[in-house]
Amino acid sequence: MRELELFLKVAKEASLLGGQVLKEFYRKENNPIMEKGEKDIYSLADKLSEERIREHIQKYLPDHKVVGEEEGGSADGEYVWYIDPLDGTKNYIAGFPIFGTSVGLLYRGEPIVGAVYLPAFDSLYWALKGGGAFKNGKPIRIKQKAQLKKCYVAYGYPSRAKRNLDSYWNIFREVFDKVGAMRRPGAAAVDLCLLAEGVFDGLLEFELNPWDVVAGSLIAKESGAKVALTKGFSMGTDVYAGNDLCFPFIQEVLKLNLEEFHELSL
Repeated sequence: MRELELFLKVAKEASLLGGQVLKEFYRKENNPIMEKGEKDIYSLADKLSEERIREHIQKYLPDHKVVGEEEGGSADGEYVWYIDPLDGTKNYIAGFPIFGTSVGLLYRGEPIVGAVYLPAFDSLYWALKGGGAFKNGKPIRIKQKAQLKKCYVAYGYPSRAKRNLDSYWNIFREVFDKVGAMRRPGAAAVDLCLLAEGVFDGLLEFELNPWDVVAGSLIAKESGAKVALTKGFSMGTDVYAGNDLCFPFIQEVLKLNLEEFHELSL
């Protein structure tokens, strides 16, 4: 098996294993909720899902670094995995089915493998750099639209967000005025996958972390979407993406409204 194919196999399997944990605790009472900061929570399912994902990666690729949302880790290496064991924790706890596991691999800072699993729908998305994007084994592509007023855009920011919250809403309003509709599903990795398969036409989300976007951004890019991050794969990065019509529109709105605008296009 070629090296990249092994990495993809491990990513897909790890996402599914974490997803099995989430299924076991979903809408169950035996899932204690803990606080880890103002307006930020996690559950036993988050913790156990991350443990399962880490174990699987380290079993097959012991020399790779692993960084997770709950347990952290070292990013000092050529190959670094970023894992979100439960993307959409608040959705999950509330019983809202938009949540999933996200497993992505960076090689020298560039995403090369990504897998996102949505347990409530039994949907597995994945991508390999240069190999296209897939959902349950079938190729997916972003949809192109001829008019902004027909575009459907995902937006988001974490509940802990305090930086420039008023300016975020001004930006969202400016986008909302021109597009057909906007939605905030509350799970960045999932949103990027929905963009990749053409449910959304554009996406704009603030103050994310690497485990939120490594896998999903690659899946979106490989589907044909244009993707950019304001701080690369660093803590607190903003991501925007879209089809050929939505992407430049969102980009221009950001340039006009953010005091400091930088981007790294994938």
